[in-house]
Amino acid sequence: MTTIQKNGYVFLVDQEKTQQYYRTHTLCGCVYCRNYYAQVKQQFPRLDAFLSEFGVDIARPDEIMSVELEGRVAYLNVDYTVCGRVQTMDEGEIALQDGQQLYLAVTEGFASPNEQTGDYFTISVTGLELDK
Repeated sequence: MTTIQKNGYVFLVDQEKTQQYYRTHTLCGCVYCRNYYAQVKQQFPRLDAFLSEFGVDIARPDEIMSVELEGRVAYLNVDYTVCGRVQTMDEGEIALQDGQQLYLAVTEGFASPNEQTGDYFTISVTGLELDK
């Protein structure tokens, strides 16, 4: 387990197990999800770096909720599973400026459908918009 400290949070993360999870879990094939997978890593390098510390593959989220806007897609909530646990929980979201103001919320246990067993927590990202 690796200890990661972020904005008042302390995480105990199994990076190897998280990486394995992302290599093997299934992805949604809808047009909005495929759009997200194709663009997110290049468009949000700071978010990618943040999630990579946990072993998360930014282009393989567990769940995406989105709405179509004129020429863009607003990704209202994007959930990622991390294998491990939250040792210390802060009271607020983690703000991250990455071309857009993004917010990351941490939830212990179930937050969206995933294929994880064992200890895990979810990082949910809000504030994302991408071109169609």
